[in-house]
Amino acid sequence: MATATGVLVVGAGPVGLTTAVELARRGVDCRIVDRRPQPREGTRGCTVWQRTLETFELMGLDVADLRRRGVGYERRVYHLFGPEELAVGLAEVGGRYPVPLLIGQQETERALTRRLRELGVEVERGVRATGLGQDADGVTVFLDRDGVRERARAGWVVSAEGSHSVVRQELGIGWRTTPFPGTQLVQVDAVAHGLPGGPGEAHLYLAGDGFLGNLPLPGGRRRLFAAVADPDPGRREDPAVEEVEAYVRKLSGSARVRLDAPLHNWRVRLHNSVAEDFRRGRCLLVGDAARTVMPVTAQGMNTGIQDAFNLGWKLAAVHRGAPDALLDTYAAERMPVAHDLIRRTERSFWGGVGTPPAAEAVRAGVRKQQRARGAQAVDYRTGPLSEQESDRPGLQAGDRAPQVALVRADGRATTLYDELREGGWVAVTADRAAPLGALPGVRRARLAAGEAGGYALEAGETLLIRPDGHLGRRGHADEGARRYLERVLGG
Repeated sequence: MATATGVLVVGAGPVGLTTAVELARRGVDCRIVDRRPQPREGTRGCTVWQRTLETFELMGLDVADLRRRGVGYERRVYHLFGPEELAVGLAEVGGRYPVPLLIGQQETERALTRRLRELGVEVERGVRATGLGQDADGVTVFLDRDGVRERARAGWVVSAEGSHSVVRQELGIGWRTTPFPGTQLVQVDAVAHGLPGGPGEAHLYLAGDGFLGNLPLPGGRRRLFAAVADPDPGRREDPAVEEVEAYVRKLSGSARVRLDAPLHNWRVRLHNSVAEDFRRGRCLLVGDAARTVMPVTAQGMNTGIQDAFNLGWKLAAVHRGAPDALLDTYAAERMPVAHDLIRRTERSFWGGVGTPPAAEAVRAGVRKQQRARGAQAVDYRTGPLSEQESDRPGLQAGDRAPQVALVRADGRATTLYDELREGGWVAVTADRAAPLGALPGVRRARLAAGEAGGYALEAGETLLIRPDGHLGRRGHADEGARRYLERVLGG
């Protein structure tokens, strides 16, 4: 007999853990398995951008504890082919968390694992997916634990396995890869002597021979990574600290640099890859299983977490009986984000091979991409779930809804985030005189006195805010809101 569950999540990195948390906090029966017998150590994806911090708060993580353990990422200083510097502050106005956080990925995974355990779900480790088949009612997945084979049955399967996804390969979903031949990335976390850099300050060097990054980590170490020409593509071993140190000296122009107490040495050949679709029947791809982006942009983990946050509430709703078409909106909204990130990465990458970019082009690109990095600017305005009666100033359907003070129908003070943490939809109005009509399954509240928050609501206008904090509908009539919810969630 096959063991059965509602949703099986394959892969327990940050993306798989986020998926499982989003399902479990909505009462969905789920399992999460990972092929590794123990969680991976190492800082790996160490930048947590502003929107991801907001997302963690909505999921119920202890963000204050994460911030105590990490380093506030306040600014970047670009060194453009010589002594010229371009300093860029990373603070964003209007967000819950003004600056990103630098913290080891192992700490992020521990926080997500704790939250998942609070919800009653444990990661099953040392379990590898080896094959699957699906039908109209569910998916059969073959799992292997130390040579013992299990036939698992699930209503849905989510692959968060990374770029070498067994689930994606079994489904036959195409995988388009753009390599960057002739280049390599070498990196190490170390105590750096002889380099500039305050506790919240990164320095990024563009030189004729490649690109060097130097950013702060908790505990006094710095992440040093160099994208440079690859003299031996067959060389696979991780670099010695002396190899990285030589690149750091060359690209920074600081001959006296010394690196001590090295950890997590790493060598990788760079590529971008994307799946031709993010869904095949009852199986879905998230994170690096759906698209893999070279690590020099510090966007891969965050974008994957946002994939999972977008998918989680939709899959939970469909599992409870919402129209199957709701799951198609996941790829419709997140695939353009993946392609946009890949395009931005390919435009901005410099690894010491070919013709270097002009300094003026770098300056323009840095300013253009500044807000995009924090993911605050991502919107779904053209997506299938966005509905708006007319053009108005302020929030548009598909936009991220910022935190704002609210008042419930019973007069109690609350906030948008307090309401969204319950896992459902929130309706917001500015009209304090009119009674709040009932919308099935929706928490209703009014803007608190004196609050605008960029909402710019007219009397009688209602905003329907999705469980992931994006605006679904903006309009005046409750009847229109009811029809919208029936279309999205079913009768």
